[in-house]
Amino acid sequence: MIRRLTGGLPDWAQPSHPVLRHALGMNQPRPRWQVRYGRALMFVLIGASLLLIGYLAATNLLRRVPGENPVEAINNILFIPLLIAQLLLRIFAVLLTSSTVTEQIRRQNWDSLRATPSGAELTLRARWALVFYRLRGLLGAVLVARVGLLLLMLYDLTAFQGRYLDLLISGITPDVSLVTAVPLLALMMTAALLLPFTAVGFDASIGLLIAAQVKARTLNTVLQLLYILLRIGLTVALLMLLTHFLRGGLFISSAAAWLLIAAAAASADWGLSLLYLSRYGEIWAIVPYGILIGLALLVFALMQAAIADQLLLAAARRAQRNDS
Repeated sequence: MIRRLTGGLPDWAQPSHPVLRHALGMNQPRPRWQVRYGRALMFVLIGASLLLIGYLAATNLLRRVPGENPVEAINNILFIPLLIAQLLLRIFAVLLTSSTVTEQIRRQNWDSLRATPSGAELTLRARWALVFYRLRGLLGAVLVARVGLLLLMLYDLTAFQGRYLDLLISGITPDVSLVTAVPLLALMMTAALLLPFTAVGFDASIGLLIAAQVKARTLNTVLQLLYILLRIGLTVALLMLLTHFLRGGLFISSAAAWLLIAAAAASADWGLSLLYLSRYGEIWAIVPYGILIGLALLVFALMQAAIADQLLLAAARRAQRNDS
């Protein structure tokens, strides 16, 4: 199965490639079963703790029910755990890549790598691919949870004898037919599955660009910290503004509201707020052209992937330069 999934990847991203194989530690002895089971237990305990935090947040410390119906309750409970997991993915993506060059300098391997044709470039590319292999457990958990929320969204569509979507699009701006609303909703679902991958790839490329540009260990660490704080601050700020708007506490123009929701979905929670159909339908009703946000998210995801690729190329070229 893994071979099928990775079959379309370039050679440098294949686990069989020597550079990536070395980075993954595949040439080293397999950890003992006690270590493997210990890691699995820790993963389960962390997941259970996050779910407990989500439940306490959804119930306001057990003072209310988490939702008026099971679908809303599950969405409310999973929101905080998934948001924390997504922030951890972004932080780990930067941390795993931004120290690539300083590590090689500390090991006195960097000059040898740059002297080898494409040596530095392959090292950075392998480190970028390494992020997805190292974070596959957390990324997989986020993806499975999102698939579950999407299935609940499809279940919601069967409400009111299958006419729920007709009711949601009634009276919205622009006036769209059911034939148009269905593919627009499908585009949002597709974007919700793509955004975790493109966001992690983007942050990994940012980390590599930091690694290639800044060789000084102290300054490199400072830039890592600043980027992480900026990412956390942007996420918190966008979600707080979105929450105030949906609760009626923020009065802004329709265009500003559309941009706020799109920005929060694209850069803060990766569309997580939109995976509850009733909430998404509310946005359609109060924000003109809100039904097009799903299309905008998919375009953003594709652009983010393209920019991540260009940043990776820029970092690789910079690292390979002999005058760096």
